[in-house]
Amino acid sequence: MLKKIKDLLNSFLIGVGFGSTVYLLFIAFGVEHEPTMFNIFSVLLISGLIGIFSLIFDVVEWSYLSTLFIHFLGTFSLVMLMIWINDWPVWQEFISFSLNFVGIYLIIWFIVKLKLSASVNSVNQRLRERNERHKQR
Repeated sequence: MLKKIKDLLNSFLIGVGFGSTVYLLFIAFGVEHEPTMFNIFSVLLISGLIGIFSLIFDVVEWSYLSTLFIHFLGTFSLVMLMIWINDWPVWQEFISFSLNFVGIYLIIWFIVKLKLSASVNSVNQRLRERNERHKQR
């Protein structure tokens, strides 16, 4: 039970990290002009929920592409909810927004895949070192 809570909290915080970074970039590039406290907290909360939703990759036994597609749709739905809650005017430029969303999703996906690959390589390296130590005995 404690591990599940830890996984949920960790996933929530990872989502907050990605979401707040994207939101800060939006502010830096003038996409968001006057952030309010409500905007900030909604971004943090929904980003955290997206992080938790990412646990779908650990829970579901479907193919990777099916799970990725479901995650994409869920993430897009949560972002649309955030846009609606904050009354952000993206509806007039929905196609442009959607293309930007896909681009940001792919960038974050690539970063996550790089981090995962680095973690796997690190574990494999430690296993090789351990096996070498055992061979030397």
